[in-house]
Amino acid sequence: MSNKRNILYILIAIATLTGSCSKDFLTTDPATQISGQNLFKSTDGAQTLLNGMYRYLAWATNTAPEVGSICSWQNGLDAAAKDIVVFQAQGYMQAYYNNYVLASTRADGSLSPGMWNYFYTLASNANDILANIDGIEGDATVKTQIKSQALAIRGWCYFYLARLFSQTYAIAKDQPCVPYYDQPSKDGKVREKVSVIYQHVVDDLKAAVTGLAGFKRKYKNQIDQQVAQGILAEVYLTMEDWTNAADMASKARVGYTIMTGTQYKAGFNDWTNSEWMWGERQTVDASFGNITSFTFWANKTRGTMWSYDTYCVNDQFKNLFSVNDARNQFWYRTDYKLWTSDKFRDNATGTGDVIVMRGSEMLLIEAEARARMGGQDAAAQALMWELQDKRGADRTASTGAALVNDILVERRKELYGEGFAWFDMLRVGQGLARTGDHPIVINLPARSWRLIFQLPTAEFTSNKSLKPGDQNPYDGVF
Repeated sequence: MSNKRNILYILIAIATLTGSCSKDFLTTDPATQISGQNLFKSTDGAQTLLNGMYRYLAWATNTAPEVGSICSWQNGLDAAAKDIVVFQAQGYMQAYYNNYVLASTRADGSLSPGMWNYFYTLASNANDILANIDGIEGDATVKTQIKSQALAIRGWCYFYLARLFSQTYAIAKDQPCVPYYDQPSKDGKVREKVSVIYQHVVDDLKAAVTGLAGFKRKYKNQIDQQVAQGILAEVYLTMEDWTNAADMASKARVGYTIMTGTQYKAGFNDWTNSEWMWGERQTVDASFGNITSFTFWANKTRGTMWSYDTYCVNDQFKNLFSVNDARNQFWYRTDYKLWTSDKFRDNATGTGDVIVMRGSEMLLIEAEARARMGGQDAAAQALMWELQDKRGADRTASTGAALVNDILVERRKELYGEGFAWFDMLRVGQGLARTGDHPIVINLPARSWRLIFQLPTAEFTSNKSLKPGDQNPYDGVF
């Protein structure tokens, strides 16, 4: 794991102190001289590493969009589901196109090692903070806040790893998941059970929620208590712990007002939006380059700025939206013979901010959880109406199982392009069935191993605790 830690130490030399302000670049030790000793002399050093982690979360590399950042995973995984059409592949977009045709869940694909290294790099650096923070100089409250953010990031990383590299929690509690490290380590470990990984995730996030009480962040790229609650709500939803999912989601969105239809139509590019809970600021001096949503969508909203011009929407998905729904921003490209969307529209300077979490997601988590509890249909409907009224959409009138299904559809309509479609498909036990104008039609049953990533080939070389039989299947059904 030490090689992953070094990657981030190099990054720290160019990271901003805030993760968002463009002028406060770190000017202390050059990259080749940064050491653990210098980082952990005081809380200032630990904060520097934490800031580097936030920067890495948004921008792991400026050379390969498919392994670049959380922006990449949100876009790429949504493209692998059924509502987005990847029209063409060019340059680095080839990896996304491969994901669309489901050729890259294999161990020798580009996405499996890319995601593996990305999340383990962040988790490894979180372990560095957690292993040293208690013994360094500095204010006790500041140390608790740094420690709690590191716990939240580690929990968030393992939540992603668990969903990517194993079948979902509800059906695979006792099955192999991923190796788990809670200390800096050079030695590889065996795959832990899915239930064990999820327990570690819950423990980290609960500790983070407690430790971040009273923490006032400066920027929305940082994890505060409500963001930690939001991550935990999503974890509980995946675990089908409906009571805790509803509770955490309700607490997480306090103070975040659901955006109006006008705000929605303005484009997802400004983290000052009233319901953005967690996001990444992009500036001219700290640009994410070509890895953001704005460069992927084939909507001609970037003017003369670069665009891959490759993401459209499936016609069957477009037909889910009523005429007056503010989210109905679809138009037909006669040259591509496909529908596209204006949801992700860059700002005039080409530096639109990137969304990671918002209040509508929390509202939908709570609505689904209450609908699944039994006896709380009215509460679930009221939550749905809160969102639908803001969007100008028709109100949901269903109850029971039909209400749950309507909420799942509403999640698709509200959150598309934000990284939820793939994971929702897995956690609710749906297969992948593409219909309508998809140029590539794929039909895979629920629990197909084609929907789960294989462990990277290189991991079996570097981690001597793994045997060939520890690999996920590529074909068949769980």
